[in-house]
Amino acid sequence: MRRFPLGLVIFIFAVLALALSWRFFGPPELGQKQRAKVFAVRNAPSILYAALNVHYDHPPIYRETYEMRDENGVSSFSYVVQSYAGKQITLKAPPQAMYDVSFFFGEIVNDGAWEIPTRPPRGNTSVHYTLTMRQTEDYRSGSRTVTFTDPHYWAIMAGREFHIHLTPNGPDPNLLQLQGTALRDPRYEQIVDEFRNFGSNQFRSGVVSARASAARSR
Repeated sequence: MRRFPLGLVIFIFAVLALALSWRFFGPPELGQKQRAKVFAVRNAPSILYAALNVHYDHPPIYRETYEMRDENGVSSFSYVVQSYAGKQITLKAPPQAMYDVSFFFGEIVNDGAWEIPTRPPRGNTSVHYTLTMRQTEDYRSGSRTVTFTDPHYWAIMAGREFHIHLTPNGPDPNLLQLQGTALRDPRYEQIVDEFRNFGSNQFRSGVVSARASAARSR
């Protein structure tokens, strides 16, 4: 009588054992890994921070600072004004589970807050603006700081910039055909306005009152 090959029997049993192992243990293990990934994403820190600091070279106001922060869906924001006489007034909105700051952050990003470059002093150079942004999302972080003066100047009155390249042995450039780069950029003014218009009517009224009170201090 012909004998069934023992090696083939062992191979068949190994395949069946592997199939049964996958059937009963594979999917739950995969599901557990998938759930772990979802849990990690769901619990990844989400932090948004944006601040605008305005410094004045001349009295009565020394500086103003607007700060907005959102940590995992909990928003807080504040306004600080300080006079040259040393008077400081701070307005703070208590942290709340709301989306005001995340919406605001999205608006200034759409306005170009990540793209606008630092500009040299132009226009009214006695008022200096510093924009600071930080973002942490899915364990990745980014930040930047931009400085400029007179956002209205950059939005409306800035002209064009021309670059002339001269070489010792090359031909002289045709100055009548130079291609310039437009410097007018409304994004600076848009972003500053976003900060100044942020918050409820009550908060903005408080900012106006605080600024007026600081300006009156001696």
